[in-house]
Amino acid sequence: RERARPPADGHAPSSAAMSLLNTDEWMRSVDVPVYAGNGEGAPRPRGVPQTLQFRNGIPFQTVTNRATAPPGPTSPWDKHDPRWGTNRPSTASNAPAAVPTRKPSWLAYDGVKLQWRGYFEDLETTKRTGLPRVRKCFITYHLEDGTVDVREPREVNSGIVQGPLLHRMPCDNANGERMSFRDIRVGEPVTIFSRTYNVLGCDEFTRSFLAKEGVHVPPEIPFPHERDPEPPKGQFKSAPSVMPAAADAPPRLPDASGVGVSVRFNSDGVAVEVPTDHDHDARGSTGARPAPPSAIAGLKEAAGRQFLAYDRRVLRFFGTCEVPAGGDDARLVGSTRNFVVHYYLADDTVEVLEVMPGNAGREPYGKFLKRQKLPKATLAGGGYRYGVGIRPASDETLRARRREPDGFYHWRDLCVGGDVVVFGLVLTLRDCDEHTKAWYAAECGLTDDDFPSMPPPAGPPPIPERVVPPNVSGIGTDADSLNSVYRLVPKVPKKDVSFDEWLINQGQVMRFTGKLVDGPGKPPVPENEKARTFVVSFFLEDNTLAVYEPPVANSGYPGGKYLERRPARKTSGSNVYLRARDCHVGALLEIKGTWMRLNAADDATLAIMEARPKEFPGSDARAVVTALTQALARAGPSAAKELSRLCAVEDAKLGGGGAMVLNRAAFLNVMCELCAHAPGLGEFVDAQRLITLWRVLPKVSFDPSQTRLPAGVPREALGEDHALIADVFETLSVPFER
Repeated sequence: RERARPPADGHAPSSAAMSLLNTDEWMRSVDVPVYAGNGEGAPRPRGVPQTLQFRNGIPFQTVTNRATAPPGPTSPWDKHDPRWGTNRPSTASNAPAAVPTRKPSWLAYDGVKLQWRGYFEDLETTKRTGLPRVRKCFITYHLEDGTVDVREPREVNSGIVQGPLLHRMPCDNANGERMSFRDIRVGEPVTIFSRTYNVLGCDEFTRSFLAKEGVHVPPEIPFPHERDPEPPKGQFKSAPSVMPAAADAPPRLPDASGVGVSVRFNSDGVAVEVPTDHDHDARGSTGARPAPPSAIAGLKEAAGRQFLAYDRRVLRFFGTCEVPAGGDDARLVGSTRNFVVHYYLADDTVEVLEVMPGNAGREPYGKFLKRQKLPKATLAGGGYRYGVGIRPASDETLRARRREPDGFYHWRDLCVGGDVVVFGLVLTLRDCDEHTKAWYAAECGLTDDDFPSMPPPAGPPPIPERVVPPNVSGIGTDADSLNSVYRLVPKVPKKDVSFDEWLINQGQVMRFTGKLVDGPGKPPVPENEKARTFVVSFFLEDNTLAVYEPPVANSGYPGGKYLERRPARKTSGSNVYLRARDCHVGALLEIKGTWMRLNAADDATLAIMEARPKEFPGSDARAVVTALTQALARAGPSAAKELSRLCAVEDAKLGGGGAMVLNRAAFLNVMCELCAHAPGLGEFVDAQRLITLWRVLPKVSFDPSQTRLPAGVPREALGEDHALIADVFETLSVPFER
């Protein structure tokens, strides 16, 4: 074979030579060794065509370079075939990609199923009819994949295994072919895996589906109740082979002398007959003889009938118990423990559960007494003799209890107000549920008067709430001072504000101006301090308060921080702190042992208050106008005349009158004088409501030329806001006469 030949000198071309030659040409001039897969006739890679595609959410395969398949027969089964039946899309060599004409069955009929009801005959023969027992069933056909499942509805205490009879799987019909929904017809038997089912009917969806497919569906066929009649009184439908017993109690059989005998168990657990006219003990004496098998069968039959009659029937009582002295924990002496007592009527067993409260200090457990027959306790020697005691019951003890006719608690022994001794613990039954009351009323004819609910026992004395003394040192906040008590190295206390509240109110501050005033319970304020002005800031994000005093030259006070930002109490010695609703114009706040009145607020604060009318009712403009309008209407015409007179007086003060406008100060004077004339308005008018009413009035620009003396109008009055007197009358619904 040819090999790659190096240059004549045995070395590769120099860099100078390479610069003169084309790199691509030099690469093509180099001979490559011939190996498997390389050389003439070697296969070259070709692109693999993509035949799997999706159109409108449907997967399909594109077929190319194939002969056109002849169209097959059309049948309703085609749309149920997962392979789309025989109607495959035809394609030519140069034909475009094929698109299926219909969805596949697994997509079109996903979760869709047809259902028939029917019955089948069992191998067991019932004693009531002498015929094979019939059992109901449901046959379900799944359209998506053509599978079938059969199930039997479950019945309570049926005595047989019910539920799925045939799991979902493909089935064959009588001809050995794949079973379809056309093979299941109403009124005709269908055989599935050698079991014959008689089809009686189908549901409405199945009937409509079969009608669309052209299948005739006969009317419904009733279930043959004559094959499964109702059992006589004393028997149960679910146990047809059990013969009725004479009574639920142990049978009393007459002996040869005509004396009645009762079937009991001796100390060895053997059933014996004991005469009923003697107080006889079944311990193998002369009066006891072995019981016949029929009597033993009657005992078992009575227990079985009781189970079938009262299965899942439970009586529930609620009881309490006081912890006696001498227990493991002396701290629990005198406390009350709550219990729930369950009595199962099916086998006369008792179950006791303890209701464990939160933080009880005891380890919770599943059951106080597991389900078992509860032996009675007899009072002897000043205490209870339990027979079984706290230890597990021995065989001898259980045999002794069987000899006693009333050795265990029965439902007749349970009543509201009675006591139940549970292995040394005396439970007092104080109430029961409604189901228990209804059962006793139906069984014994009791009424609600026979179930008086006993009041709950007096529990332990309540734990007094620990009162935290207020911080009177004035150093730091209350939470900070209390944290110093709890920890040697105190941590930063957490703020009593939720994150959502902090996020909504972040950066929002309410600012007021305030002055010191005299108030109840405080010494009078000196005259020189009454002239001091403060700026009160309430921070909504954490409900804290800060007071600042602007410095005034030659006032004798340095100014600056009057109160550091902190949560503030409403009154000294109280644990109730100020909130935003407590701060409004005219409010009195106790700050550093002195009363301070809030006289005014900035526009941002008033806007915050108007945006929260429920928290600040004095800033609810609609409610304020409605209240004042109704109060003026009740005051009568005299209040309207007084309002006109007061407005005329204030208008005359501005350039001699004539402009018919009021500034803020004039409006407040008019309303205050009106409240003094009509005392009924005082309860509806305060400083905050007057400011809200002023902000509601439309504002106009003041023209001095409209007054009688334009030269007498002060210059500072031109920059103030004014409201027309006519707008005041219109807002208060008072007729205005110029």
